[in-house]
Amino acid sequence: MIRAIFVQLLSFSLLFPLQAQSVGFPAKWKFMTGDSPVYQAEHYDDVAWDSMEVPAYWEAQGYPGYDGIAWYRTHFAVMPAMLRQDMVLLAGVIDDADETWINGVLVGKTGKFPPDDQSAWDFPRAYILPKGLLKAYNTLAIRVYDGFGGGGIYQGNIEVIPLNEYQKMCRRRLKNKNKWQQLTTSNGLISAVFSSVSGTVEAVYPHIFSAIDSAVLVQPFVSNIAPDTKDRPTSVRYLGHTHVIEVVYKHFSIYYTASFTAADKVFYAVVRGNSAYVDGLSFRCEWSGNGEVKTLTRSFKKNQSEKYVLFGFTDALHPDNGLTRALERIQNAAGSLVNAEANYMKGVFQRCNFPSGITRSERALLEQSVSVLKMAQVGDQEVFPLAQGQILASLRPGVWTISWVRDAAFAIGAMTKLGLYEEARKGLSFMLLAAPSNQYKQFIHTDGKDYGIGVDYRISVTRYFGNGREESDYAESRGPNIEIDDFGLFLVALCDYIEASGDTTFFQQWQSVLETKVADAILHNINEQDIIRPDSGPWEHHLPGRSFAFTSGVCAVGLEKFAALQQRMGRNYLPYLLAAQQLYRGVLHNMVYEERLIKGNAQDQNPSDHYFYDGATFELFAGGFVHDKALFLSHMAAYDQELRVKVGEKSGYIRFNSSDAYENQEWPFAGLRVAVAQTIFGNRQEARHLIGRVTKFAGCNYHLIPEIVALQDGQYKGAVPMVGYGAGAYILALVALHAAN
Repeated sequence: MIRAIFVQLLSFSLLFPLQAQSVGFPAKWKFMTGDSPVYQAEHYDDVAWDSMEVPAYWEAQGYPGYDGIAWYRTHFAVMPAMLRQDMVLLAGVIDDADETWINGVLVGKTGKFPPDDQSAWDFPRAYILPKGLLKAYNTLAIRVYDGFGGGGIYQGNIEVIPLNEYQKMCRRRLKNKNKWQQLTTSNGLISAVFSSVSGTVEAVYPHIFSAIDSAVLVQPFVSNIAPDTKDRPTSVRYLGHTHVIEVVYKHFSIYYTASFTAADKVFYAVVRGNSAYVDGLSFRCEWSGNGEVKTLTRSFKKNQSEKYVLFGFTDALHPDNGLTRALERIQNAAGSLVNAEANYMKGVFQRCNFPSGITRSERALLEQSVSVLKMAQVGDQEVFPLAQGQILASLRPGVWTISWVRDAAFAIGAMTKLGLYEEARKGLSFMLLAAPSNQYKQFIHTDGKDYGIGVDYRISVTRYFGNGREESDYAESRGPNIEIDDFGLFLVALCDYIEASGDTTFFQQWQSVLETKVADAILHNINEQDIIRPDSGPWEHHLPGRSFAFTSGVCAVGLEKFAALQQRMGRNYLPYLLAAQQLYRGVLHNMVYEERLIKGNAQDQNPSDHYFYDGATFELFAGGFVHDKALFLSHMAAYDQELRVKVGEKSGYIRFNSSDAYENQEWPFAGLRVAVAQTIFGNRQEARHLIGRVTKFAGCNYHLIPEIVALQDGQYKGAVPMVGYGAGAYILALVALHAAN
């Protein structure tokens, strides 16, 4: 669609769109923080408001750290023919919730505003505009609430199109199996995102995590990198399921990569092809700070060239951009950097204990998942020493580019299963070496109660900033997330690593800390009901929380594994074994409903309660907490009725049965954990179906696994690609299935 060019209203003719089938919007809109009902009015005077680029996060445009309500306003004109038909407003993707008005009329809203706020940060807005609503000249006003992190109208198409065209577009999307258009490359030090739609590298970031600390977000150092050519790419893929992005044109190919072999913070574009096209090819880009580009052309084959275009930067943390050393390495290398990078990752594949009997498509996704794990782990050369080894929950452009304990535990578990012990140990070491926690040893919430851990602890209650500091996803109105399940999941990951690798030296090094600041933290938080007291839970619902079955279950398994390890090493084990048994009795007594299913938490009593049916309960079976096959079968029979996706073919699972667009979509992670449980309890056919579904849709999307698959059209939603909850979960499910052969 061609966007209309908007200028100040000199005449109506200047305001009409260039294409009759769509109405575009100006690049800059009016913007105001705060809230007032008069802001939605058609003729409200907004001349004094700030200007804001749309789409883009408002934090990057003069409002860093702002959380709360803000308004956008703009104006648009339509052709007379459009006044006689139903239209649709595509309002982009808005973080977190919105209410949208045209000419003072509320046309749609998504998500919820405080006090009972509900995020819809990843949901594209599409609002029907019935015939008769639009005028020749119109006012659009959008009220937006942002609860945490980035806020505003931050991406997506923003235009007005006829309803019938929108319906055609939806049908095309439903048929199109390729739902994702962005590929990421990373070496654990920098990351870059390539768009297969625009053919450009959208942004290159100087760190792979999104926030150094609460005050410093990581911004790209260069954006919109593209070759100066009119040709369009004919194909895009990951080269050999590695981290190298291959973009094929008619006369040449471009390979975009961050380098594991060089372990530097230089971004490489390598052009291969006919010398007549390659030698003179240049790139355009947009710098954000002190950037520099250097080039080098080498003969590749007869009449074939390989041109290196290197992008580097300097800042207060990186006084040397590394370009000179990078060029010297390329000049002195016997072969191509592209081959060296591909061979590096293939060497990682060779270190993996891939299960036998896997199909070709399973191996493709398995290899790409290993590459995702490697790309998501901070390298040893990161300038923040306490960041080294941390594993992100997602890679960019996914928004969860931060290190959650929970996600990292599944990633480390996958590394251990494959025999990537060095990577697993580094992931564990990061959490043990990170800046001392204890930030929430005590925390008095707004209800006057202390929800703190109560004793010294080492592992974060939620996640970590890039510099290694503990972070809790703090929300002003609801306080922090305090997640006691993190202690249990960490112990599971650590004990599985020690058991598989035989690295008892690592255990002996950290034994005292593991006992007094991880295991004892669990013991301190078992309440009089013999379960873990209320916390924020597996889905991070802040405080005051509930006593979640997931939390008690994973803590019990962690304590049981830790007790066994303590006993083998001649250490005090009995208190931890007894506590695990106590939690087991507590869950059976407080959370088993009608002897046929495990409900999500101890507080909800009725099946109609929001959190009664909770997809997180699958972990109690997948993680080895419950061994009763009869309970598993009756549990799944009940949950299949409530949480099984019923759109199209029988497939995966949603998180909760609710009106929340984030919760009420298919979560591949949930389906993969059910697959593990089905394998454990002997139903390999069902496990194969669930794993096969992920293998199939990821195979059409560069072998990347999303956080969410939309029920309406199968679009990738949420953060993409997911690491522990995507790549890690797939590896664990596939290994379990084939190990059961």
